[in-house]
Amino acid sequence: MISLSIKIINEGALPYWLDEGYTAWFAKLSFHEIWFWLPEVEAHPPLYYSLVKLWGMIEADETGLWHRSLSIFISFLLVVSSYFSTRITATYLNREGDNAALFNSILICFSPVLVWYSIEARPYILLFFAYSLAIFGLISILLNNDGGTKKGWMIFVIGVLLTNWSHHLGGIFTAVLFSSLTVHWALQLKFRKDFFYRLLFCFIIVLALSVPLIIQIVRQLVYWEASNWVAEPTITSFIQIMRRIFGFGYADKLIDTAFGPSAIIHTGRLALGLATAILSFALILHGLYKIIQLKAISLASFFLLSCFSVPVVSFLISIMGPNIFLERTLLPGLIPYFMLLSIAIEFIGRRFLRNAIKIFYVVVLALGLTAILRAGEKEPWDEIMAGLAEQTQKNDLVLMMPNDLYLPSSLYVSDPELAARIKSFPAEYPATEYSDFYPDGFPAVPGVRAEDAQVIRDLIVDKDRVFLVTRQYDLFDPDDVTRETLSEHFTSVGEEAWGNIYIERFDRN
Repeated sequence: MISLSIKIINEGALPYWLDEGYTAWFAKLSFHEIWFWLPEVEAHPPLYYSLVKLWGMIEADETGLWHRSLSIFISFLLVVSSYFSTRITATYLNREGDNAALFNSILICFSPVLVWYSIEARPYILLFFAYSLAIFGLISILLNNDGGTKKGWMIFVIGVLLTNWSHHLGGIFTAVLFSSLTVHWALQLKFRKDFFYRLLFCFIIVLALSVPLIIQIVRQLVYWEASNWVAEPTITSFIQIMRRIFGFGYADKLIDTAFGPSAIIHTGRLALGLATAILSFALILHGLYKIIQLKAISLASFFLLSCFSVPVVSFLISIMGPNIFLERTLLPGLIPYFMLLSIAIEFIGRRFLRNAIKIFYVVVLALGLTAILRAGEKEPWDEIMAGLAEQTQKNDLVLMMPNDLYLPSSLYVSDPELAARIKSFPAEYPATEYSDFYPDGFPAVPGVRAEDAQVIRDLIVDKDRVFLVTRQYDLFDPDDVTRETLSEHFTSVGEEAWGNIYIERFDRN
């Protein structure tokens, strides 16, 4: 209830940013468009956007900013599924199941990064819940001496299918879960035929129902390989990301920004981050050692695979092919990681020490959550559009590049005169088949080519001033066509920065 209250209070505290603008726009499409047109231009499967549209039948209001409440509701389901997974696992290992499950719930409820995605209108919280549900089914199978009940297998299949359809990289997590069951079949069940048939049957069902998704992914691989907006990972960046995810680095990431650029605060943040990472690593090793001691080999294999194999596999794929190594796509690994951490603490003999460790983590989470809610704003479109409404006049032009900036900005435009001044460049979203230059990998957001200069010339005819609103300018206009064309008749008189959004004003010569 405390966690839900925090999320509900902060649901509308920060404005929608670009990715959430996509969600709001997609929710206006028909179900047919979501399932049969959207997959051609969007990087995420259509399931989440269908759920948002359904949710809108209950929650939609005149503000047009209701989409985040679905994420809050899903985050509640995540807590429930994770609680029971941890409880039955700890009990199986002869630990205090209620205590482990309660502390796991605290980690899930107040981890800054999970809270953040719980108040964003994006599909990641659905991926976390789906993975958690699949894990609940898998745990039920692993801990059943008869090879799992029908209920356990059913929950597993539903969770795995939801994982696949929540995100295009969900298949990697699915592969990890099936690998865990294969290890269980080989090591502990000694190749039992009945278990193998169940496993094979479930695999065939999941594969068959994921075929449309696989086709969609194959089609988009061409765009992903051509995209260059994400830097290729290095060993250094891999270590840093692993520390942020599994060393509670998200808890100290924004402390400097939130509490001020003080040397004491900066030093304290570094010390806190190092101490948390070392403690977490030691607890995980301790927990795995104790689980192996209890001869729960399948369980130990599951934790190792589910927590750490996805980052390694994603890193290798990114080195050899399209870059898929993104922090947010690795975060589902926190679900089994928090389970293991909670159980590992219960293996500690002294109650005082267990409670001291839990209190330490609560303090770390409280600091991190405060910091991320204070300083986590990404793109202040409410302030940006309010500023443009004040500055622009009747004969001005607001030029947005790339074209998808219109999606979040339009949510904060109520004045029809301001809306009439806004133009997307080089073409309105979605600009499918506009050109062969889509630098961010999305075939609806084209970059600027030399021949697009005429589009600008047509738009600026008889305009007094141009307000150029940009994001990742060098990526979408590598040859600086936009500014060079504007400079033919206009002079730049200043630029404002709003995070990674820039507004440059051009006055006619």
